[in-house]
Amino acid sequence: MRSRVILPLVALLAASAWCVFLLVIRKHEFGAAGHGYLVWNLTLAWIPLVLAMLLVASYKRRRSALELLVVGAAWLLFLPNAPYLLTDFIHLGPAHRLYDTVLIGSFAFTGLALGFASLLLVQLVVTRAAGAMLGWVTALGALFFASIGIYLGRVLRFNSWDAFKRPHLLWNVTSERIADPLGNPQLIGFVIAFCGFLMLAYAGFFGVTALAASVRRDDR
Repeated sequence: MRSRVILPLVALLAASAWCVFLLVIRKHEFGAAGHGYLVWNLTLAWIPLVLAMLLVASYKRRRSALELLVVGAAWLLFLPNAPYLLTDFIHLGPAHRLYDTVLIGSFAFTGLALGFASLLLVQLVVTRAAGAMLGWVTALGALFFASIGIYLGRVLRFNSWDAFKRPHLLWNVTSERIADPLGNPQLIGFVIAFCGFLMLAYAGFFGVTALAASVRRDDR
C-alpha cells in the first residue's frame, strides 16, 4: 500500500528536480533569462498536493466534517497554482526557443501532474464519503473554479494569498463578474477553453490510473 503512495511521490519529486536541473543548465549554457519565477511557481504547485494528502490523512483519522471542509477549501484555493504553469509559455522569448520550450514544458507538465494527483486524492475522499457521483461533481467543479483562478492570476494578476491579503479587492472583482456574467467575453472564452482542456486531460489521467489499478488487481 505504501508503495502506491511513495512511488508516485518520488516520481513527482524527481520530475521537479529535473525541472530545476534544466533551469541550471539553461543558465550555464545560455545565461540567465529571467526564468527563476518557474521555481517559485512549481513550489506553489506542490501546495495543493500537500493539502490533498493532509485531507486524506484527516479522513482516515475520522476528523470532523468541519476540519475536512476547511482543508478542502484551502486545497481548492491553491489548486489553480498547479495548472497555472501551463500559462508560463507566454514568457517564451525569441532566443533559444527550442530549449526554452522543453524547459517551460517540463515545468508545466510537472505542475499539471501535481494538480491532477491532488485532485485524484480529493475525488477519492469525496467518493468514499458521499459516492462516485458527488466525487465527479467535485472533481469537475474544482477544474472549473481552477480555470477561473488561473484567469484571475494570469490576466488580473491575483494570487492565492490575495484571498487573505486583499479580500475586498478580490471580492469587488468577483462581484462585478457575478453581476454581469456575460460582460467579459475574454473571461468566458478563457474559462471555457482552459476548463475544457483540463477536464479532458484529467479524464485521460483518471483512465490511466484506473487501468494501472486494474492491472495490479489482475496480477494478484
